[in-house]
Amino acid sequence: MASNQHLPVIRIQDICTPLKAEVFSIFRHEDQGRASLPQPHKHDFYMLLVVTAGSGTHTIDFSPYPVTPGSVYFLAPGQPHDWELHPDTKGFQLMFGRDFLTGDTLQWPFFSFSANPHLQLEEAPLQAVVRELESILEEYALADYLTVRIITYRLLSLLTMLERRYDEAHPTTNQPPVQRLVKQFLAMLEKSYRENATVEHYAAQLHVTPQYLNIVCRKETGITAGNLIRRRLLLEARRLLSLTTQDVKEIAYELGFSDTSYFSRFFRRYTGQTPLEFRQQVQKVP
Repeated sequence: MASNQHLPVIRIQDICTPLKAEVFSIFRHEDQGRASLPQPHKHDFYMLLVVTAGSGTHTIDFSPYPVTPGSVYFLAPGQPHDWELHPDTKGFQLMFGRDFLTGDTLQWPFFSFSANPHLQLEEAPLQAVVRELESILEEYALADYLTVRIITYRLLSLLTMLERRYDEAHPTTNQPPVQRLVKQFLAMLEKSYRENATVEHYAAQLHVTPQYLNIVCRKETGITAGNLIRRRLLLEARRLLSLTTQDVKEIAYELGFSDTSYFSRFFRRYTGQTPLEFRQQVQKVP
């Protein structure tokens, strides 16, 4: 396999047309999947591969995993993978962007670079997962004004179902200490990102240095603790700008910025747009 640094990075748009302006897609593997991938590559999105029939090998982060009915594979952005599957392999491929869900995304135990990316399901839980995937697929085909909201809730339900089975197969006690640390940080961040926007604050709460917290977050998620904090603030800012009528000053204060102009500079630095430009853009999207 080629070195991780030189692997091509694939977007959802390179595979299929995602749901409207949202970075989300789902399809049956037998309809659009491939028996083999021409070369190892990485994604810039999260992916689930659920196998209902077939065989082969799925190589993730340079480790081979067997493909059998009931196999579920979890891929986080930046994880290299390729596969060799029997042509009759069937199942589902589900993909979603980094910001499709809330900041909870990185708290799922299976979306970590050090986590085991493979889960084997027995027949009963596999059928429950398939029913949920079928419901998401039906809603995806409908694509009306409520589709994104419904898919979001169904995806959260699906991931929670898988987390229950994943925790049984891979108990938390077996998680590396750095993975547990990052999960603690993300849980704390989700509760207090509005009040606390510094790495130093969370590092002190976790009894580690800011440098160490940045290092382990990069190792587990691909980005530093500081970037995770900024990304969570920007996600909430985008939501408030697109889903509410609050003015920029109100949004800035709600997110913990005491100065509106500083919030506007912060938003523009990391998005390339002012808050008002972003709001005007999303209001034009049907």
